[in-house]
Amino acid sequence: MNILFVFWKMLNPTTGGIERVTDLLCRKFMQRGHRVWYLNSPDDKSPEYDYPASVSLFPRSRKWQEPECPENIDYYNKFLKDKNIDVVIIQDLNYFQDIITHGTPHAGTKVITVLHSNPLYRYKNIYKAALSQCRDWRAVKRLPWELKWAYEKRKKALKKYRTVYADTMAHVDAFCMLSMHYLPELCSVYHGDTGKVIAIPDPNTYEVQDDVCIKHKKKQLLYVGRLDPLQKRVDRVLSLWKRVYKDFEDWELIIVGDGPQAEELKRMASTLDRVRFAGRQDPAPYYRDASILCLTSDYEGWAMVLPEAMTFGTVPVLFDSYCAAAELVIDNETGMLVKPFSMKQFERRLRLLMSDDTLRRQMSHNGMKHIGQFDIDSIADLWESLFKRLSKRH
Repeated sequence: MNILFVFWKMLNPTTGGIERVTDLLCRKFMQRGHRVWYLNSPDDKSPEYDYPASVSLFPRSRKWQEPECPENIDYYNKFLKDKNIDVVIIQDLNYFQDIITHGTPHAGTKVITVLHSNPLYRYKNIYKAALSQCRDWRAVKRLPWELKWAYEKRKKALKKYRTVYADTMAHVDAFCMLSMHYLPELCSVYHGDTGKVIAIPDPNTYEVQDDVCIKHKKKQLLYVGRLDPLQKRVDRVLSLWKRVYKDFEDWELIIVGDGPQAEELKRMASTLDRVRFAGRQDPAPYYRDASILCLTSDYEGWAMVLPEAMTFGTVPVLFDSYCAAAELVIDNETGMLVKPFSMKQFERRLRLLMSDDTLRRQMSHNGMKHIGQFDIDSIADLWESLFKRLSKRH
């Protein structure tokens, strides 16, 4: 089968979760005898990487909010025909909305679009996020304006996504989400037929680790991911560390990743002890050592760092701020889910885990067992099953 992945960035797995997922699937598909191509925007400056598939670029670059130029749409249509593409997997339905609605795949080509976030993105928790900022009288005074701003942003987003999802459903063969837990949220925005909606989770980055010694885990809190103030909210991790580090002098905090907030976060951490910024690194050695992973995002889609960490026996603590969280983390069994965005509850749960070695090790063991269901072979099987179902439709 001839498969095309379409994304606005180069699909370098060191730069993000979607890129990592695509790289894993591409290699597995090729291993199983499929032919795979990448089609990307021409203006991304990703680091050099030995891509497993042939990479092609759209002829024209564009900004995020601009409509797609006819030249790129024509190029896409011609690409599908020339390469005899059987399946297109579009990895960002918002950026490629014009490609989806105005593209004309040749007979037999099936188009699948993947929603890699929750259906409302950051607007799902926008009110809770605003309320969580009320830490002093100045913030309380600003709250009416913050809530009004949040209301207008959410109202505008609902209108936008209602149109986007309706147009997408009308022009694709399958609308893939990462979990069916998101279906009620999707239906709260889009009120049409959901017969094309399916769910395929992201595959785990790492194979099952048989050589992890839970007893030898270091007393480390870990954050892995983009240093981003708009979604990841790593400042909350530092705030939590500030609350607990003096009472746990044999623990340290390690932050792995890079992004636009890096320098600001380093300034915030300058008055704290035992905080280490590792930069962008292969996270596997850090997962292997660390005892606890902290995730404090406003929202996520799947959050690949969770199954990655759990594969190495690292116990996750996270805000229950997106529907798929409970599919990955069974509360009080494989990790801890915290009410969004209660810093007090997050602190209490951190303290409990940090002080109870037996509880931590039990959750670590449970997590390693639970997360095996998301291995790459199992997820690739789901994709191939979808390909077969779609190929039977005319």
